[in-house]
Formats: sequence, structure tokens, C-alpha cells
Amino acid sequence: MSEYQITLPEKVYHTLLTIAEQQGITPADWIAAQLSTTTSEEQPLPNLLADLVGAIDSRAEPRHQFQKTRFGEGIAAKLARQGLRRP
Repeated sequence: MSEYQITLPEKVYHTLLTIAEQQGITPADWIAAQLSTTTSEEQPLPNLLADLVGAIDSRAEPRHQFQKTRFGEGIAAKLARQGLRRP
């Protein structure tokens, strides 16, 4: 493998050296890690978000039917008195 040299300002070199030392790698390896071109194949956003807790499903119709409970109705009544309505 061929090797090349680059010229860096002293401040940039010392910053690079400090960061690389903190991570336990050489400056060349740190630069290589930043330039890594190995990206995963792009996937549709819903597939990427599928396993996340609290992911939002923006479909027009909800999956479940709303079930009224005494507690829920009490909360809804309290919110209605404040001007908030359930969709």
C-alpha cells in the first residue's frame, strides 16, 4: 500500500493527535474512520423506525378502536371543561 503525506496547520494536527490518543488509535486511523464509505443499504424510513419504542404511525385510521372507560370519560369531561375535545 502506498503512503502519502499531508500538511496540516499545527493547531489542527495537535487537535487530531489529542482526539486520536483519547480514542486509542493513530491519527491516520481516526481520519480513515471519519471518511469511512461503508454505509448500510438505504432502507425505507418505516423499516428503520419499526423497532423504536414510541414510533408514530401516521395512517389516517387508527389501528385500534377507542374503548370508553369510566376513568377515561372522567378525564375527557375535565378536559372538555377546559375547552379541549377528543378527536
